[in-house]
Amino acid sequence: MGKYVVNSSIRNIGYQVGTQAGVHRYLMDEPTTARGTDAGPNPVQYLIGAVNGCLTITAQSVAKKYRIKLEKFNVRSVGNVAKHADGTSEVDEISVNITFKADITGKAKDDFLAETLAKCTVHKTLAAGVKFTFNFEQE
Repeated sequence: MGKYVVNSSIRNIGYQVGTQAGVHRYLMDEPTTARGTDAGPNPVQYLIGAVNGCLTITAQSVAKKYRIKLEKFNVRSVGNVAKHADGTSEVDEISVNITFKADITGKAKDDFLAETLAKCTVHKTLAAGVKFTFNFEQE
C-alpha cells in the first residue's frame, strides 16, 4: 500500500478545514454548538468512519479471498470521547456493531470475523490506545 499524502488547511469559516487526499477533496468542521458551521463531519466522526470503512473493505477482501458470498456487511460504531481536567480529550472507546449476511457458519464464520479484525489497518492502528467492543449479528 505504501505512503499516503493528505493535505489540510484552514478555510477561515468557523472551524472548517479543507482536505485533499489524492484527487479527493472533503471538508471537516465542528457543529454550530462548538462555534463551527457544521459544513462537514468533525475529525472524530471521520476517525470513526475510517474504522467502519476499513472494516467493511477488509471484510470484502477476506470474503473474496475465501469465496464467501457476502451479501451484507453493515457497521455502526459509537465513539466515546473522554474529556480530561487539563482541557484535552481523546477517543477512549469505540463500540462496533456489525450486521452481516454471508453463506458461512461455525468455525468459518469465526475465522472470517477474526481475519477481518486482524487485517483492518485502522482498527489495528488504534487498538493499542482505544478500547474496542464488538457485537456481531448474522442474518
